[in-house]
Amino acid sequence: HSLTKYLAGHGDVLGGVVVTDEAHLESLRTLSRAIGPVLGPFESYLAMRGIKTFPLRMERQCANACRVASWLQAHPRVERVYFPAVAEHPDAATIRRLFPANLYGAVVSFELKQAGREEIFRFMDALQLVVRATSLGDVHSMMLYPVMSSHREVSPKHRERMGIRDSLVRLSVGIEAPEDIIQDLDQALARQ
Repeated sequence: HSLTKYLAGHGDVLGGVVVTDEAHLESLRTLSRAIGPVLGPFESYLAMRGIKTFPLRMERQCANACRVASWLQAHPRVERVYFPAVAEHPDAATIRRLFPANLYGAVVSFELKQAGREEIFRFMDALQLVVRATSLGDVHSMMLYPVMSSHREVSPKHRERMGIRDSLVRLSVGIEAPEDIIQDLDQALARQ
C-alpha cells in the first residue's frame, strides 16, 4: 500500500506498507534487511497524522469523484470516462457488489475528443485549481498526463495496447467543493 498517496494523504510522505502472509514472511524479512524496513520518525508521524483523517478524506474525495465523473461523461469535449462508478464500465455489476456504495476511489481518467499532446498541454495549462502533478492522492485535486509521467518509459505501441493514448489524462479528485473542481475543468475545456 502506498503511504505516499491516500493513506498519508497530504503529499509530504514517501513510503509504503507491505503486508504478507506466513509463506512469504521470511522473504520479506530478508528484503527488508537489505533495503531498510522502517520510515524515519518524522515521516512516521506525518503518516500517522494522515491516517487519522483517512476515512473522512476518502469519503469526500470519492463523493467528489462520482460527481466529477458524471459531469465529465456529459461534456461534449470528453470522449470517454474511466471510473468504476460509470454504468458503461465492463465490470459494473461486480464493482457494485464489491465496493461500498459511493466509495469507488478518487481517480477519474478521461480522454479528450480529438486531442493529442498539444491539446492536452493547452488544457492542463488552463487549469487554475487542479494542480499538475507527477503523483496522485493528495487532499487537493491533481492531474497527470500518463504519456509524460507514469507511462513515459512504455513504447507508444505498448501504451496503445494498454489504452494509454495521447488523449488520456488522470485526475485525482481532492476535497475541494465539487462545484469548484467542475468549474475549473469546464473553463479549461472551453479553451480547447
